[in-house]
Amino acid sequence: MIKGPGILREQNQKKILSLLRKYKQTSRKDLASMMGVSKNTVSIIVDQYISAGVIREVGVNDIQKVGRPKILLELNEDAYNAIGLVIHHNGIEYVVTNYSLNVIREGFETIDCMDATYVCNQIIRIVSALLDEYSNVLGVGIGVPGIVNSREGIVYESTNLQWKNVNISELLKYSISLPIIIQNSVKIASLCSNVLEEDFSNSSFFYIRIGDGIGGAFINDGDIWNGESFTSGEIGHISVDPSGALCGCGQKGCLEKLISEKAFREWLSNLEKGIIKLSEVEKNRKIEETLDKYGSYLAVSLISIFNIINPGKIVIDSPYNQYEVFQTSLKNYLGRNALKIPYSNTQIIFNEEPYSLLLGAATAVILNFEK
Repeated sequence: MIKGPGILREQNQKKILSLLRKYKQTSRKDLASMMGVSKNTVSIIVDQYISAGVIREVGVNDIQKVGRPKILLELNEDAYNAIGLVIHHNGIEYVVTNYSLNVIREGFETIDCMDATYVCNQIIRIVSALLDEYSNVLGVGIGVPGIVNSREGIVYESTNLQWKNVNISELLKYSISLPIIIQNSVKIASLCSNVLEEDFSNSSFFYIRIGDGIGGAFINDGDIWNGESFTSGEIGHISVDPSGALCGCGQKGCLEKLISEKAFREWLSNLEKGIIKLSEVEKNRKIEETLDKYGSYLAVSLISIFNIINPGKIVIDSPYNQYEVFQTSLKNYLGRNALKIPYSNTQIIFNEEPYSLLLGAATAVILNFEK
């Protein structure tokens, strides 16, 4: 397909913003080299951005070297803003960020979110108030728990919210005249990889989030792969123990049923209600035994990810990461049972800090603008 000069120019404009957001400071020459275009092409765009107050010159680099020094450029990160929202069962969380995804404002409005129409009216109210206060907003990102058709903005099903076939996009589009990105909340959280130190935007990785439920997302070259029915990443419903408890999906021994935070809380409650009161040492020993088992269960599901998707990295976002026994059990199981080639070529990362659903929603806005 042949692209017209207008489309190419727009792509180059957005690529420059993306590179400056990523590298913080660089020069016209380096931008031209990274983009594979002429320095003149870059200079025309940069000069326009400087006039508009989007980019600024901040000094020179390599002043001790022979030849003309490079003039460094950086973004005026406050030139554009993004709004992110996440819908929870008990309220709406919101954030405003600048272009570098630094938080300017955040808040939480407590409401009952079972009524989708009411929730959308509250979103309109929140966004309208924020737009009165912040200019140059590029769009609104919304994270929703459940199965979400992100192309059409439809929530097919949300167990947490008790929603079925809710067209959020249709309910919002006449009141919010900005791009609206609607995505499953775990998948939208995975986009935080674009703004953290471990930038995975040029590689493939699988993100796993363990909370009261367990979800996942496969990211390839910075984009979420949703699958044909928008159900990709449902690692929580891989059966890892055929003799395990019955899951709501109809299978036995699903990962979510066995190792979610909800499952751990229930197990711990039963342990503490035992007839014989355990000493602290005995209690900690039983917790370690349980987390050892959790690590093995998660490893069983990861073998399927290795064999079917074959990502370059797997990011595990889990409350159990702080326990060495959990990490060791997972690695030992994989070492014994996973195919050597995919396992040895996959980097496993245990997050120290969880990815933010809210920051992911704002990130979706920035990435959508840069496309």
